[in-house]
Amino acid sequence: MVSLTPAQVRLKRLGCLAMAVLVVLAARLWRLQIVKGGVYEALSLGNRVRVIPVVAPRGKILDRNNIALASNRLAFCVSVVPQDMSDKKQTIAWLSEVLGMTPEAIEQKLSAPRRPFEPIKIKADVDPTVVMTIGERRTEFPGVIIEEVPVRHYAFDDLASHVIGYTREIDAEELKAYKGEGYKPGDLIGKVGIEKAFEEYLKGCDGGEQVEVNSLSQPIRVLGSMAPVAGYDVVLTIDSKIQTAAEEALESQLKALSKSEKTKRAQAGVVIVMDPRTGEILAMTSKPSYNPNMFVGELSSKDLEFLTSSPSPQPNRAISHTYAPGSTFKVITALTALEQGKVDLGTRFFCTGKDPASAKSCWTVERGRGHGTLDIIGGISESCNIVFYELGRRVGIDDLAETARMFGLGQSTGITMFPRDQTGLVPDRAWKIRNFKGYDQRWYPLETLDVAIGQGALLVTPLQLANVYAAIAEKGVLRQPMIVKAVLSSDGKTVRDFQPTVMNNLRISAKSWDILEQGLEKVVSEGTARSVFRGFPVRVAGKTGTAENPQGPSHAWFACYAPVEDPEIVVLVMIEHGTSGASYAAPVAKQVLEEYFGISYEESE
Repeated sequence: MVSLTPAQVRLKRLGCLAMAVLVVLAARLWRLQIVKGGVYEALSLGNRVRVIPVVAPRGKILDRNNIALASNRLAFCVSVVPQDMSDKKQTIAWLSEVLGMTPEAIEQKLSAPRRPFEPIKIKADVDPTVVMTIGERRTEFPGVIIEEVPVRHYAFDDLASHVIGYTREIDAEELKAYKGEGYKPGDLIGKVGIEKAFEEYLKGCDGGEQVEVNSLSQPIRVLGSMAPVAGYDVVLTIDSKIQTAAEEALESQLKALSKSEKTKRAQAGVVIVMDPRTGEILAMTSKPSYNPNMFVGELSSKDLEFLTSSPSPQPNRAISHTYAPGSTFKVITALTALEQGKVDLGTRFFCTGKDPASAKSCWTVERGRGHGTLDIIGGISESCNIVFYELGRRVGIDDLAETARMFGLGQSTGITMFPRDQTGLVPDRAWKIRNFKGYDQRWYPLETLDVAIGQGALLVTPLQLANVYAAIAEKGVLRQPMIVKAVLSSDGKTVRDFQPTVMNNLRISAKSWDILEQGLEKVVSEGTARSVFRGFPVRVAGKTGTAENPQGPSHAWFACYAPVEDPEIVVLVMIEHGTSGASYAAPVAKQVLEEYFGISYEESE
């Protein structure tokens, strides 16, 4: 037997060790390449090949003449791919400084559930200086990228802002509510107005690109793509020209009123313009208003201060606030009495300034006089409380309430908006029994008198009252107010069409309509609004109203339609704390009518 030298033994052992190492390496390679090959190939591919979402442009919101009120523009967005960050804590601290956000806010966005390597939007609509800052240091902070995404653009700033609404980033509750509809954290969603009410149409379908990226997560080349599908366009009934006239008239009046000690609290109001023949809303303005462009990026402290100021600019007062209608409600009282035969053209009333049965006063009592002898037409034109107290006694609260509900009061108008419009309140005996449990449930005669002149517990939205006058203009055809005409695809095809809807045909005699209209036309020509409309070349029928309220000075109302012989426009004006409908609401309506009929200031004098 040949004995091995020590050197040979060491060499042999080294060979065996090398063989063992090779076997282990081969086994490991086999496991990596064969057993786990698919897994690691996918991980490698995911590290250099990404699917980048391509946000679909939101559908436009157009006025009735196809003028874009809400569209889109491209904006820079700072996003982060968490898997690519080399130092998460340091990256968050740097982004906090660059973007002006708290580290907690950035951390919260990064913690949202996402697919691997999907960019997470941190801040949208950043300015070019931020883009340059991030670009200069992109090698230091891998995973931080700049994307170009479409964001909302409101071309006319605050014009019709309460109708249009605005979009914001979807929140956790909305993600739950819209589960299964393709929304993900960071997506934009309509919050109020048409943006919210027509979200399902306006939101498009996102596309995507499969791209190869470098070590800094920057795209090198596109490997494949699926084009996004733009959202549908929504065409409103709003006429931007009339809307502008309504807003300017109201804004100008509020500004003038703010300069007087008596009317300085008159800082908010509503103007609604309708076509009574269809129910289409040509203008709906609520003041104060806001610029929806402020919601595109992060709200500044100045923005937040404005949005929480008083009176608040956020609610749409045309549908979200209710008010006592004051004397504008007297049309309901008059029609109820006329139809019941409790009054006719031969009936005479005598106003001394005080109601003899209740000691309630007429608005003229402050001037130390009454209206004297009046018929029903004179009672309407002079807005005499004494006449309408007596009519309220004759018809009673239940019949008065029934007529009010026939005109749509006490219920939603059915307009397609978000939030939904308030229902208001039409009080009667049954209402008091339901709501005053444990209290005095009796209905008192004085309560009927209050409702007869549009006061007491009676509450309406401005839109409801505008619709009442539209029904009067149409001699009893009560239509559902329309704010949207159609929904169109990107190629202009109609996806959904909206047609006028009749909610009620009021069975009121032609004689009653004629008497009421004579009274309303006389309001403008000889009555409470005569000084405003003196020499106006178009026949107008209207009603002034000054409604007391417990929070301060009276609210000012004016509602009208024109031309009387063939009505095609209804205008309603309400000014909170405006003190006088004849003095301050009626002039606003006149300006809107001038714009609509193309009447110059000189012509209308």
